[in-house]
Amino acid sequence: MRHRDPYRVAIVVAVLLCAIPGGAAAQETLQTAQALYAAAAYDEALAVLDRLQQLGAAVADPRIVNQQRALCLLALGRDEEAELAIAAVVQADPTYRPSEDAVSPRVRSAFRNVRSRLLPGIVQTRYTEARRLYAAESWKEAAAAFRQVLTLASDPDLDSAGTESLSDIRVLAADFAELAEKAAAPPPPPPPAPEPEPEPEPPAPVIDYDRIYEATEPGVIPPVTIRQNVPRWEHSTVPPPTIEGTLELIIAKDGTVERASLPRSLSPLYDHRLLDATRHWRFQPAQFNGQPVRFRKVIRIAFE
Repeated sequence: MRHRDPYRVAIVVAVLLCAIPGGAAAQETLQTAQALYAAAAYDEALAVLDRLQQLGAAVADPRIVNQQRALCLLALGRDEEAELAIAAVVQADPTYRPSEDAVSPRVRSAFRNVRSRLLPGIVQTRYTEARRLYAAESWKEAAAAFRQVLTLASDPDLDSAGTESLSDIRVLAADFAELAEKAAAPPPPPPPAPEPEPEPEPPAPVIDYDRIYEATEPGVIPPVTIRQNVPRWEHSTVPPPTIEGTLELIIAKDGTVERASLPRSLSPLYDHRLLDATRHWRFQPAQFNGQPVRFRKVIRIAFE
């Protein structure tokens, strides 16, 4: 126990009370108790902490109040009361351990002993609560609770007996944590809708190169005239007032006239001259599906 200078304590208390407006107990702060503890005024610090504890959590964090009470009680040698304060701290925050540079080895040992004794029961309680959350399908909260159970069940302050007694809970908590995390994960996005398969192109029409195509057939492009000289009617032959005839051509794939005929004659002499002239006619050949084909062309001939 540190030596207390009563004059120094009195001065510290007076300064602290002056720093608090009105000196009212309700306005006392945790910093007041910590300053009294630093000045070795343990009883005075406890009195402030007791009043803060009575005022409730709205004034000061109960966990920190109990931590400071434990320090004051240990400094006064009131170990049993200190253990009760430490137990309250551990129940509120089972993961809390005082840092080595903040407290003495004696304080750390006291916290370690209390935590070692209480942690198995706390782990059991937290595991039960985690199972309740899991049964309620509160997946996110259940996963966090099971992960805390795993952390506490592997705490370094647990002795070998405590660690062994919690081995089954560690296995179960790990499995349940994994299941809860999978259930809490957002469902994967639906797979993208398959792109519609392109409609198959219709098969290209089969071209029959021996066939003679007509202008009325779909997809057929008629031939284009390049040279088509029609012989004149001879003046020595006097025609009747009107002469009409029909000339039928079979135009080959190279644009030449393959065959010519006159289903309707004009005159025997002129028919011969006209059919002879068709041997020199030329056409850009007809096409079907981009390919040259044979074509039947009918020409009406009339003289007036």
